[in-house]
Amino acid sequence: MTTRDTKLWTRIRIPIEDMDPWDLLDPLQADGSRLMAWASPDGSQSFVAIGEVSEFRPTGPERFEASKKWWIPLLNTIETTDALGRPAQSNAPLCLAGFAFRADPNRSDAWSAWGDGALCIPQILVWRSNNATEVNFVVRNDPALRPQSLAELQDQLSEWMTRSQPIEHIASVDVAERDTTPENASTLWQQRVRAAQEKMATGQLQKVVLARSAAYVPSQAQRFDPLATARSLRQRQTRSTTFLIRRKDGQAFLGSSPEVLVRLDQGRVETVALAGTRKRSTESEIEDVALGADLLDSSKDRTEQDLVATAIVDALQPHVSDIDIPGRPEVISLPDVQHLRTAIHGNLCDNSSIFDLVEQLHPTPAVGGLPRQAALNWLDDHEHLDRGWYAGPIGWIGAEGNGEFVVAIRSVLMGPEEASAFAGCGLIADSIPEDEWEESQIKLQTVRQGLAVEAHVGLER
Repeated sequence: MTTRDTKLWTRIRIPIEDMDPWDLLDPLQADGSRLMAWASPDGSQSFVAIGEVSEFRPTGPERFEASKKWWIPLLNTIETTDALGRPAQSNAPLCLAGFAFRADPNRSDAWSAWGDGALCIPQILVWRSNNATEVNFVVRNDPALRPQSLAELQDQLSEWMTRSQPIEHIASVDVAERDTTPENASTLWQQRVRAAQEKMATGQLQKVVLARSAAYVPSQAQRFDPLATARSLRQRQTRSTTFLIRRKDGQAFLGSSPEVLVRLDQGRVETVALAGTRKRSTESEIEDVALGADLLDSSKDRTEQDLVATAIVDALQPHVSDIDIPGRPEVISLPDVQHLRTAIHGNLCDNSSIFDLVEQLHPTPAVGGLPRQAALNWLDDHEHLDRGWYAGPIGWIGAEGNGEFVVAIRSVLMGPEEASAFAGCGLIADSIPEDEWEESQIKLQTVRQGLAVEAHVGLER
């Protein structure tokens, strides 16, 4: 039995005046802090996590099982108290996690520092939920050192808060697409679509999601700003989860994902099947509604959606009971695109965890394909892209086992002088290659329109 004396870490929960944790991002970026920021689509939950007291970097095909084996014993060494040392509870994230789309020992230069995945316990986490804000500090469980460690962290947070300020305006960006994309990129893409359909004609493949990237550079004398970009995406993509992971070297991965991989709350499991795409109309509301109706009536898109929903239900079966799925999808409208969406619910089985759910669900047919392994094998041979963490699971876990992971789509890998955006399209037997190219263009624009630069940059780089 683990007693308080054998606890290695103490998480100290302190309520503070209600604030938006994202207001802290500017001083954190200025200080070069390692951080993760998160904001739910309805605005009910958001956090900023800073630093780390413990980290695990899983590798290889067993990375989800390895993560589970690292996390569960470590959880038993952490206690949660209030500022006076009394036992307390917090629904805030305790462990942050991100994984690449696939385990790969031969990462591209752009993704080499990110690896196959990372989990960490942050040193400071500012959490806002339902209009109440708290801070969680994690310190060593040493009675002689704990008061001083806590005071130092509180002083540091106070200094960041003094320098923080809400950002009401995001600088627009003048960017040019880097000329590394072949002039015949559209032709090559459509050739790959047809190659996938040839495989489908043999019955070896039902669906595959083909991804591509586009690289952007800022105008002369400007530098990309990942924090301002994340804010811009959060302001624009109000029906998506916006996330930002910033490394100490300044490289960042961020995006606004409309796709929940899995959400677990008090044993209740929630996920979504998301597939099928139409653009939004900028001309009239009537035309926009008509596009949504066309999506709902499209046999191609409904077939793709049914494939995704069925595969998700099958993946959940070993760990989820009482699965509930509606008979008809809904249309979800985002600023640039519309999708078919099916909400799926159930109850977590005993002895299962959120890591089991992530492992079973990832990659969903919405980002990989069907059958899963056949689709991944096809992508190995035809996609010619290191997706890195694009389309991988990004999320958090709480002390009670609750948590949430999203699929990291509509995302960008960003450094000061280059931003690489990613997009994928689900291909089935009756896909139209030209339409799939256009869909990828629309999805890339979701990120492209949110790119932001530093507000104060000199004329010389």
